[in-house]
Amino acid sequence: MNRILLLPTLSLAALLMSCAHRNNLPTAFAADYHPQLDKSDVIRTPSCAALSGVDTRNALKNAVVGERTLETRPMPVQTISMRGNPGNWLSASANEMLRQSGLVANRAGAPRLKLSLSDVMIHENIYVNSGYDGRVTLDASLEYASGKVCWSDRKSGAAKNYGNSGEAINYQETVNHALDRAMMAILSDKGFQDAACGPCRP
Repeated sequence: MNRILLLPTLSLAALLMSCAHRNNLPTAFAADYHPQLDKSDVIRTPSCAALSGVDTRNALKNAVVGERTLETRPMPVQTISMRGNPGNWLSASANEMLRQSGLVANRAGAPRLKLSLSDVMIHENIYVNSGYDGRVTLDASLEYASGKVCWSDRKSGAAKNYGNSGEAINYQETVNHALDRAMMAILSDKGFQDAACGPCRP
């Protein structure tokens, strides 16, 4: 009786393990932005805050943005790459987060927000499904047409996710959420808000 019960259990475990192992290959996903923040996470900026526009730049060294590892046993780490235009991806999040925060982004004479995508990191831990950890880091500054910089800082956002291994939507949700949180970290910064509300202070 015990043997009859044990064999199906072992067979199922072997099947699940083999599925996990087959999924541990290099993979890639498209930089496709969709907002991920809950309304409760959105920071409303002061009514005096305004920008004349937003400039974005991709400063990533290459398309590799993460790694895949197996929880069950040591195996070579496999890469995760992000395809497409990371600068456009950043711009889409910036415009959406500015809209949600209520910050005016087209006022003449106000400073411009300069954003540089300095790092995207995602780690996928594979078992039967996968756990995802992501982080996005931005370099940001407020600059007037004269070239005078009123504020600058580096901000990061982090996110976690869980789902089927190797699916593009799970990578996208993770990094989109982390990107939105990095943008909110910028917009909620007291120094940023002060500089966006008034004359440039050195």
